[in-house]
Order: sequence, then C-alpha cells, then structure tokens
Amino acid sequence: MAVNDAATLVVNSGNYFTAPYVESDVADLPADLMAIGTPWSAIGHTSLDEILTITSEGGEETVIGTLQKRSLRTTRADRTETFNITLQQWDEAGLKLYYGSNATVGVDGLLQIPQSPVPTIASFLAVFYDGDQAFAIYCPKAEIFRGDDVSIPDTDSLASLPLSIRPMTHGSNTWAYGLLPLGS
Repeated sequence: MAVNDAATLVVNSGNYFTAPYVESDVADLPADLMAIGTPWSAIGHTSLDEILTITSEGGEETVIGTLQKRSLRTTRADRTETFNITLQQWDEAGLKLYYGSNATVGVDGLLQIPQSPVPTIASFLAVFYDGDQAFAIYCPKAEIFRGDDVSIPDTDSLASLPLSIRPMTHGSNTWAYGLLPLGS
C-alpha cells in the first residue's frame, strides 16, 4: 500500500442524514456530498465531543479439523456493526428516533412513549468534511433506535440522546453499508 497524504481524515464538520426507506426506491448516495438535498434530511444537532463510534458483534472464528489435519479450515460467524452517535436535539423527530417511531403526539402536545417501541427504519448517511474532501458512510437500510440511557449531566452541557444505527442488508445486496474512500 502506498503512502497517500490525501487519504487522511481530520473531521472539521459533519452531518447525519436520514431518508425514508422504501425498498423499491431506496435513497441513493448523493452525487454531490457538499450539497445534500432531498430525499435526505439532517437529523439535527449532534455531539461535538462524541462524533461517532463503530462497534461490532460476532465474527467469532472456529477452527475445524480432521484426524489427519487438526487445523484444516477456519469458519467465521457473521459480523454486525453498529454506529453510535449522540443526538442533542430534543424535537419530535429526534425524540422519535430515540423512543421509537411508533411514539405519538397526544392532543396535549406530549410525545407519548410506547410500551413496545419500534425502531425507525430509514436510509442513513453520515458525511464528514475535511477541507474540500468528504468522507461518507452510506446505509441503504438502517435501524435507528436508542443506544444507551439518556444523559443530562449538568447545567453546563447539552443533554444527550444516544442513538444506535444498525446497518441492515437491503434487497439482494451482499453488503449492509459502504464507505466512500478518500484520496482517490
């Protein structure tokens, strides 16, 4: 692998977007990541200190052997990644991402939190800017839901809604999400 200075990333700014998930007409990765339009909409204010973490589960390896060859093959379980972001916008749309897409607004204006919440299914896009370069994470289909407990730490910090975004396989895709490489 060659050294490529243009492939390094220092996040100066960024944004997270969702688009309605329609299996027959999924939102595509925008052609111009500097000017993202419909059907994509920004989810709102997110943490400056906790930009993004990616965790994964699964991927366990099992060595399979025979009497003649103890280490004949290795199998690996499927791996599932989850993106974690911290939403700091407490409007109806943000609260529904955290508390469930089936939360409803009552006549009194209260967001009514369901006993059996349903995650939001949407297309998801994260775009991070480094000067005139854009690095993107694109999920044609993702499940968005609460990632951790609500945090209201003190009077000097913004209150947070931790969200987990789990990429899901869309249609006949063999992949759940894609990354747009830098420096090419």
